[in-house]
Amino acid sequence: MRAILAAACILLLGLPVQAGSDQYGGFEQYADEGSLKPFTRDLGGILGSATFHRGRPLGFSGFDVGARFGGQFRPSKGNEILRRKGVRLFGLPWVQAEIGLPFKLDGFIRGISYQGLTIAGGGLRWGIYSASDKPWAPQFLASAVGHSVVHRAFSASHFGANLVFSAGTPFFAPFIGAGFDRTRLVVRSSTLDPALNGREVTTFEGRYTAGILVKPFQFTYLSLAGTLAHGQPGAEAGLGIRF
Repeated sequence: MRAILAAACILLLGLPVQAGSDQYGGFEQYADEGSLKPFTRDLGGILGSATFHRGRPLGFSGFDVGARFGGQFRPSKGNEILRRKGVRLFGLPWVQAEIGLPFKLDGFIRGISYQGLTIAGGGLRWGIYSASDKPWAPQFLASAVGHSVVHRAFSASHFGANLVFSAGTPFFAPFIGAGFDRTRLVVRSSTLDPALNGREVTTFEGRYTAGILVKPFQFTYLSLAGTLAHGQPGAEAGLGIRF
């Protein structure tokens, strides 16, 4: 169990540091026409990550708060904004809080100010089946999330949705999810090509997730998952408390 907790801590704390100092800071210097859509796809894939960790809704008055991390193992082909900056692994950490609402709904908010980015987001999840703690009972939910992103050189908005399935015990639950990310980016400043200032681009891409959630203690959980967003592999992790 200590090994599992250590792995989660490495993902949640170590990988954001290893992702590089100011990994998005090369936008103003390296943004050109051909790199805008690949960069937007990669940004959307990160924004849409780590929004769920099982198919069971919280249930009315339930509460969940914790840290999240979503990362991609390498920039997409054509994303010269990150490649010329020397970025390889990249991603974002989050703080996320969730609350159970009536009618099998969960609401959540998330945000971070990190490496020049200020991001605020939130969304809703709806349990297609009622919450159940019966071992291996199938659990399905639909999830929707939106984000607003501000950086000195660009701004962005993101909308994503997922269908999630899980089954397991109260202490261990594998989960899978499939969905999409729609991301809109606006160039605020490009010194490489000033003609791009004010340019808007939009991408719409699929995402797939598979992972596990474990509860080492009564109210504590951790989740680890692999992702495939717009054809690019990545990982996500979560560590928190859930009532």
